[in-house]
Amino acid sequence: MDKGIIMWMVFLAVIAAGMLISHRIKSGINENGIETDAVVSRIVDDGTPEEIDIDVYVRYRTENGEEVEGILSNPRANMEEGQTVRIKYHPKYKQNARLV
Repeated sequence: MDKGIIMWMVFLAVIAAGMLISHRIKSGINENGIETDAVVSRIVDDGTPEEIDIDVYVRYRTENGEEVEGILSNPRANMEEGQTVRIKYHPKYKQNARLV
């Protein structure tokens, strides 16, 4: 088989695996997530003039009292540091949170 075809197959397999993992985390949070209040702790802009890439982090306490800083997978455009938001997190994937 041609090396180029093999490389494309590997590339597509890696992309598919990433999408599957992302879907499992999202589903786990939606189905079994725990709601709590969080505070936007920081907003990181890694973008360029041509591409927007903003990560919004929140800090919250789990049911066990553990303080966690996680990234929001569905932030809104008008979020500000220090803002209180309602989130859902999964105990297994604490660093990934979603706005409710």
